[in-house]
Amino acid sequence: MYRILVAMLLIIALLLPGAGALEAVLGETVPISGSAPGADMIYLFMTGPNLDKDGVALHNPGLLASAGQFSTAKVSSAGHWEYKWNTGGIGLDAGSYTIFAVTEPRDRSNLQGATYKTIPATLMTGTITVRQETGSLQVTVEPYGARVEVDGEYKGETPLGISLPIGTYEISISHDGYNPFSMIATIYGGSTTTIERTLIPVATRTPVPTETIPPTTEASGWIVALIGAGLLIALMVRR
Repeated sequence: MYRILVAMLLIIALLLPGAGALEAVLGETVPISGSAPGADMIYLFMTGPNLDKDGVALHNPGLLASAGQFSTAKVSSAGHWEYKWNTGGIGLDAGSYTIFAVTEPRDRSNLQGATYKTIPATLMTGTITVRQETGSLQVTVEPYGARVEVDGEYKGETPLGISLPIGTYEISISHDGYNPFSMIATIYGGSTTTIERTLIPVATRTPVPTETIPPTTEASGWIVALIGAGLLIALMVRR
């Protein structure tokens, strides 16, 4: 009867919120705690990506629970236990893990009749945030509607205001019917670089008018002579 009561207390204690789901970034140290009145030691192992199916020790994935190798936490006289799980430098992959807290040294295949609690844990890769300092570019061109490219990439039409990371860029501006131009502009953090230009129209050639050359007097005389000769020949034939 006493053993049954103790087992019931252990089950209730191991189900306390102190052993809830965990989320951490790989490399962090994660505290795991709970209560197990009546027990002397808590035996901890985990399963997860690329780990032995019967579990491995939390502090060293090379130690197999099936070989009796566990991470342990001593239960205090008040019935509390705590373990600090260092997730860095032990070869774990990002993913979902299950931590087993057992009152006896048993692996995953031998939990029948044992008092234990499973704790889901998610380990994530850390993210690096880089703050990129920016400035502004303001382009005002006459006439409006000129095309603006920054380092060969189309950014819009004038008047144009955009934000760019600090640095030096090639600015190209073009408009139908006007001469394009390019320039180098430097963007400074927290300030605005302004470009103001009036585009020059493309020069056009004046078309040369087509002249009609009148027939010359000499040419007219030959025509008259030819007509007269034709009439003369016709009269002689009729005679």
